[in-house]
Formats: sequence, C-alpha cells, structure tokens
Amino acid sequence: MQLILLENIEGLGRKGDQVMVRDGYGRNYLLPERKALLATADTLSRLTTLKKKFAAEEAVLVAELKGVASKLEGFKIELEMRATAEGHLFGSVSAHVLAVALKERGHTVSERDIRIKEPIKTVGTFEVAVHLHADVKVSITVVVDAEGKPAGDTTEATEGVAESGATAARTAEGAPAS
Repeated sequence: MQLILLENIEGLGRKGDQVMVRDGYGRNYLLPERKALLATADTLSRLTTLKKKFAAEEAVLVAELKGVASKLEGFKIELEMRATAEGHLFGSVSAHVLAVALKERGHTVSERDIRIKEPIKTVGTFEVAVHLHADVKVSITVVVDAEGKPAGDTTEATEGVAESGATAARTAEGAPAS
C-alpha cells in the first residue's frame, strides 16, 4: 500500500515521504490515526505543496528545539539513591526517572526522547543521549550517588573497612552493627 506520511515515524520515514507499507499496517494504524494519506492521484499532485508546508513547519520546530538543546547541553543531573555498600542501587534510574528529574529542574523532555539502553543500576557518572528531534540531539550527564554521601563522591562506602558483607549492609542501612 502506497501512503504519504503526515508525521515523522521512526523507522519508516519523515513527514511528506511517500512510503510502501503492508496493507494491514496502513489500514489498521496509519490511516485511522491520521498519520498518513493514501497515495492517490489527487494527493500525489498535491505532494509538492504538502512538502513545502511540512518543510516550513519543520524549520520552526527545529529552531525551537535547538534552543532547548542549547540549554540542555552539558546539563548535569545529580541523583541520590539508596545503594548497597558495593554501589549497586536498590531499584534503578530509568528514562522515566530522568524525565521527572529534568522536569523538576525546569526542562520538559518527553520520556521517549531520552535514549538510555538499559536502566542505570550502579553508582557512578553516566552520559545519556536526549533526541529531541531527528536533527536535534544532545547529551546530558547523570551522576548517581548513594544516599548520605557527598555529591559527586562515587568512592565505595566500605573503603578501608574490614567488616563482613552482612555487617556492612546493616551499617549502610543505619542499623547498629552487632
């Protein structure tokens, strides 16, 4: 089935592209969701006009997103999470957690725009990609610290301590060592 896309669809094409898709995908998803038009003789004749319109809209959007990207460039998020003495987190830092943290700091970024291969499960410093648009990408720094440690200090909590693992874990949780 030949279609003309009305919005950017990752893995398929950009707004205004003429694409070939399977009939079911086109009939059951793209057409009812108004993400594409059927490539008829009439729509093909209007395609150049549509492409000019889409290009103008895209230029405005990219300019706005470049402004957002310039504010995010080099941005550093510091998170305090509960962690074991070895630096493994109780839980993880996912795209959702990062989106909420960015929103708290005044930057509205969609969760789907944060590209993280797998959730962060250890204490440390990580680079995370943020794809605001196909043409606008930025990288932010995420520093994950264990609760109760000074910010940026990623040294292990048990450095120089000769305790068993169970005693170290109880001490890290605040329970008295017996």
